[in-house]
Amino acid sequence: MDSARDGVRTDPPRLPETIREFCRSVLEQGDLSAKLAPPVDRHGTRLPDSRRGRPFEIERPARAAGLRMTGGSDSLPRPGELGDPAHRIRCLSRFAHHELMAVELFAWALLRWPKVPEGLRRGWLSALIDEQRHCRLYLARLEAHGGRFDTDDHSDYFWRQSPTIAASDSGASAFLAAMGLTLEQANLDFTLTYRDAFAEAGDHESARVCQTVHDEEIAHVALAAHWIKRLGQRNGGEPDREISDLDGYLAAVPFPLGPARAKGRRFEVGARRRAGLSEKLIEHVRVARSSQQQAVPNETLLLPNLGAEEGEDWHAIQTEPRVDLAARLWCLLFAADAYLCIPGKSDGESRKNSCRDLWPVGLGAVPERAVFDWLAKTSAPLAWLNTATLERENLALGRQALAGPSASVVNQVHDKAFAIKTARELELDRGGLERCLRVIDAQSLQSPDALIEELDRVLREWPDWMHRKFTLKPRFGSSGRGRVAGDETLNRDSVRGTFPRLAARGGAIFEPWLERRRDLSVALLVPTPEERDAATILLGSLEMLNTAGGVYRGHCGEIDSRGRVFSGHAEDETLRGDAAAVANRARQAGFSGPCGVDAFIYVDGDGRERLRSLVEFNARMTMGLVTIGLVRRALPEIRESQGLSPGERHGFLLTFVEAGTEHRLEALLQASGEDAIAIRLDSDSLAGDFRPVLVFARDRNPLRQAHRDIFGC
Repeated sequence: MDSARDGVRTDPPRLPETIREFCRSVLEQGDLSAKLAPPVDRHGTRLPDSRRGRPFEIERPARAAGLRMTGGSDSLPRPGELGDPAHRIRCLSRFAHHELMAVELFAWALLRWPKVPEGLRRGWLSALIDEQRHCRLYLARLEAHGGRFDTDDHSDYFWRQSPTIAASDSGASAFLAAMGLTLEQANLDFTLTYRDAFAEAGDHESARVCQTVHDEEIAHVALAAHWIKRLGQRNGGEPDREISDLDGYLAAVPFPLGPARAKGRRFEVGARRRAGLSEKLIEHVRVARSSQQQAVPNETLLLPNLGAEEGEDWHAIQTEPRVDLAARLWCLLFAADAYLCIPGKSDGESRKNSCRDLWPVGLGAVPERAVFDWLAKTSAPLAWLNTATLERENLALGRQALAGPSASVVNQVHDKAFAIKTARELELDRGGLERCLRVIDAQSLQSPDALIEELDRVLREWPDWMHRKFTLKPRFGSSGRGRVAGDETLNRDSVRGTFPRLAARGGAIFEPWLERRRDLSVALLVPTPEERDAATILLGSLEMLNTAGGVYRGHCGEIDSRGRVFSGHAEDETLRGDAAAVANRARQAGFSGPCGVDAFIYVDGDGRERLRSLVEFNARMTMGLVTIGLVRRALPEIRESQGLSPGERHGFLLTFVEAGTEHRLEALLQASGEDAIAIRLDSDSLAGDFRPVLVFARDRNPLRQAHRDIFGC
């Protein structure tokens, strides 16, 4: 993909000869005249839409002095305030800039998706020309009022949506949903609201401009509604059944946009009908509520779709008791009024459990606050992993959008291929593993003979000390599920037979099966886009306790008196630094929220221990985060009972004790030091075959070794 960086081009402008060159001029020339110039040649003839080239990406348009954008702006004057000329000037300037951003974004779309159908490209270009005219109309009214447009304080709200649009799996449909069916649909209401307000203030010329914009906006909304159905059908819809505009919209609209932002206070049903919107879409938008309107006071709704990487949001928690237990432990990080909401298996009724009901006696009084302040910052539903199906389900239920990043951004960085690419870019491979790793796409897995021949060749090139042992794991998966191991060759039925399943999971990663000495992880918090100046927060590093087959059995680490958590490994500082760099790369891709980086220590051909600091990037909640939160919940007890003082670190371990084997826990405590203590995390609601326990000891190492000896991992 071609790319361009922010900034105003300094080379002398050349008249564009094609629509592609025209669009690049709109985005790369910073002056207003270039952005509002018509797409015609010197004779006034429309430029040809030829030589479209490859998709072209740009982060932000160039802006000359006076046109620069800021991260926010003052609130728009209310309609009743337009009797004041200063407020009319503010409105006209804001509206002119909305139209200017629309011009740029239509140019961006034409460059970003050069292969969309001809009819859609013609429609986008026509809309771009309309937006240029609208901008000039508002600017003329602004000038008539004596106002100035070159104030360098223009909001970048429209452009803030471009990263999630670009990252969406819905492609051009995401742009149609965001621009045509959200921002422009909302303008059907705002244009008439302010038309009447300008008229009431005696500014009939500005009122007529609003009416003109409104009339032409109807065609833009109609264009988006038509093509979101057509593109939805082309990209996975059934050939004999047309995708509805509502289904297409809900499937493609990128967070944080949505139906609640596709309207104003005054809801114009007639204009939407003239745009050809279905009654279902009109009604869905009419009744949609914003997150502020939907917020239930003092209640946080948690959606524990653990294992959603497998392709079904609720299958794992509905069928696996250990997954259900992990979800309940996650709930303990929140305030007492947080609720786990789990759909029923067959009757459709949801099961709700409050943190208050799940709270174990061992942790003391039920908390009124979340263990981390940032867990309480949103009233929107909070999922373990944001997925497209969960987003659509929430909108269909009339809930607000999920808290956190869009599913399309999560999908991009949660892919294990992102971890491999990022490790290469950041040069994190210190042991020479990079040349042995391969990312396999789904299409390649559908041609098994060619793929096996290629990978067998790669296998023969591996160093002898790897013994040609390999693993194939799905690009989207968790807890080692779905992976297959082998040696010498992939041309075996046991390996070949997994290809269709791996293809259905988005592809696979091919890598050596190494002698692992430690599994490590880091939990982090990436700031939201609104927190531009905030740094990524490192929440803690840990050692994971896994069985030989990779099944999760707990975490181990050290905690100090301030609640900071460390893995206790000699490579901990390197691990934490690398993880922060990886999280910042995910932030650049549009990700925000809690995340985790998985790593491990392996033995190389010389018998040396090596750190592979980035194996997977988990763009979601993690059990590492849950462990850190639970340890912090227990910290007051540890300070008191074990005398944890400033400058000291004590060891801890989260493990699970099978019913009937409580003697193992007693043996673990005896081997970990005379003042080792256990805090049981089970309650009536958390009881089961596996009971979670936090164990604390003054020294991490005896505790860790005892667990290995007694529990086998």
